[in-house]
Amino acid sequence: MAYGLEVFNSAGTKRIVGNTDRLLRLVTHGTVTVNRNSYVDIAITGMANDDSWTVGLNIALFSGFVTDWYYTKSTNNLRIGYNTSASTPASQSIPFYVFRS
Repeated sequence: MAYGLEVFNSAGTKRIVGNTDRLLRLVTHGTVTVNRNSYVDIAITGMANDDSWTVGLNIALFSGFVTDWYYTKSTNNLRIGYNTSASTPASQSIPFYVFRS
């Protein structure tokens, strides 16, 4: 008999984490510079827009509001964008981390 924690989605229909899963592994990381009201595309082999991929953005205290930054996962691609109407620098650098469960 196996013991452990299992986590399901809110409907209880899909197991998200089970007792045999590796919880997280770092796929890639780096720093990109994004111009104001623009985005940068980063090629990441195998990436998909699903629950097994997680993105972390390391937003510095004075690099704009958290809501000014966004990311979009798609097939083999991560898009990091910076939208703001505030008087911020013309470009900002942001470290990112991509994990897969």
